[in-house]
Amino acid sequence: MKRLIIFWVVLTLLILPALASYANANNKENCHTMFSPIENMAHSIKSRGGTWSLFERRDIYRKHAIVGLHVDSKITSLIYTINHVCEAQDNIPMNDLARQLIPKMKELGLEGFKKYYVSLSYPIEEVMTWAKYVDYFEAHHMRKLDFNLTKKTIQTAKVFFDRYVALDRKISSTNDVAEVVKEGNAIIEEIKRFHTTDPTLVQVNSENAEKPHASTLLVIADEM
Repeated sequence: MKRLIIFWVVLTLLILPALASYANANNKENCHTMFSPIENMAHSIKSRGGTWSLFERRDIYRKHAIVGLHVDSKITSLIYTINHVCEAQDNIPMNDLARQLIPKMKELGLEGFKKYYVSLSYPIEEVMTWAKYVDYFEAHHMRKLDFNLTKKTIQTAKVFFDRYVALDRKISSTNDVAEVVKEGNAIIEEIKRFHTTDPTLVQVNSENAEKPHASTLLVIADEM
């Protein structure tokens, strides 16, 4: 009996880390599964031209169409950011700039890296920002997001999508211009605030901000 107990204890200790690893591996998929039906709420509106189109179609709302345009834009931005959060559950996703710079740094080392890009007529100051980004990316690439916080982010975001659907209905079915415009502006401002206060969005937006501007470098890479 004692041996059987020891066997089950050892087996449990072996299995639990594997189960945890499996759960982490599925965080990306689970995130998309949670968010997909919420995202589809917005797509059904956007497929009809968004709230901007509704503003434009009704005479009493037309002069406020810019509000609809900005609401659509903020919802689109939120969709993009949360999908990025899902993709970034287990690491900072590789991007075109990192894909180009990291192998070059590994191949040439820092001094060779600087000489190589300066020889292509890039200012040394810009090259140094790229080198700094390589260091940042390699140091943080394998970080993991807290999935419990991600779930809270999605749950909070759903409120904005619910309000987006409600706004769509109000424009179609009511003549209360002042109330519709007030709600549209509130959605715009509160999504802005959400981006700057939600812990998960703050983290991924901060990570994205580390990526330096390098459009000419990426154009040259495309041509090579």
